[in-house]
Amino acid sequence: MPKTLLTILLLITGVVFNVYAQEFPSDFWHKGKIVLVDGDTISAKLKYDLTRDLVQVEIDNRIVTVGAKKAHYFEIFDVTTDRYRQFYSIPYSLSPGYKTPIFFEVVMEGKLTLLCREYLTKQTSYNSSYYWSGGSFTRTILAYEYYFLNSKGEITYFEEKKRDLLNIMKDRSPQIKQFIKEYNLKLDKKGDLARITAYYNGLIES
Repeated sequence: MPKTLLTILLLITGVVFNVYAQEFPSDFWHKGKIVLVDGDTISAKLKYDLTRDLVQVEIDNRIVTVGAKKAHYFEIFDVTTDRYRQFYSIPYSLSPGYKTPIFFEVVMEGKLTLLCREYLTKQTSYNSSYYWSGGSFTRTILAYEYYFLNSKGEITYFEEKKRDLLNIMKDRSPQIKQFIKEYNLKLDKKGDLARITAYYNGLIES
């Protein structure tokens, strides 16, 4: 059966299927280093798991697992993006209760620092047309949660809403609002949010 015909039949019958072929940065071993709380620095291949706040370190053909409580930070050269990425262990409360060290990636550093945590989530797309409806495709995508770290060491979770961003940057909110509008920036895009943060830091440092 031709592949295109099979695809059409799947759409007509409303079959849902998953795409498993995609790989993500957390699937790979990356060259990097990790700095431990005891002062040791280990340069090795690293593999991270932010859902459990763990880093696997390959040392002399064996794998050592390091949690966020035992690390200051780690750095990798991401083979999927060809760039360096830094992750710091910072105490934070993900749920009501006491704070515990977890890993945050530094996206844009300054007096106001943009942090993020990546995670995998399922995304379902629905297909419909004049002739049929009900077909859907489910895939796993890489998503991000964003946080802001101010000069007092306080971390604020950002819900990707303009009013929240303008409140965080309230001392320069008119300029930030105009900047977002002028360049049509999206608050759920890492690059755009980094650009806004850099612009804000430039305003408060000038």
